[in-house]
Amino acid sequence: MVAFKSIQKIRFDDVDGAGIVYYPQYFHLCHKAFEDFFDDSAHVSYPELIRVRRIGFPTVAIQSEFHAPLAYGDIAVVELTVLTIGKTSVKLGYDIRRQRDGQLCFNADITNVLVGLDDLRPRPIENDLRDVFTNLLTD
Repeated sequence: MVAFKSIQKIRFDDVDGAGIVYYPQYFHLCHKAFEDFFDDSAHVSYPELIRVRRIGFPTVAIQSEFHAPLAYGDIAVVELTVLTIGKTSVKLGYDIRRQRDGQLCFNADITNVLVGLDDLRPRPIENDLRDVFTNLLTD
């Protein structure tokens, strides 16, 4: 399985009063990895998709599981894989591990749909973007 990896430090604003990552922040870590993926693996950045091409990939479905906590100061390794590519959607898999011991802390399957930002209607995934996702498609 080919995975894109994004390394992210757990900051003070990521944690709750107990000093562990507040659960919505896991989804934020996934989205940051998604943006990193475009910056590192595509010919176009995610801000360019939003501002210039006026398209985006809002989330329409999430299935997730929490396995172990991440704490303030931990380094998270977010692994992104492409599970399926549809006509208008892409389903991405995310595994978040602690760098120091490799412990799986969180995983999620997140489905995103390509939409035009002016009308918020689904549109077919353009060939150049489909190619970017195909490079990480799991078998």
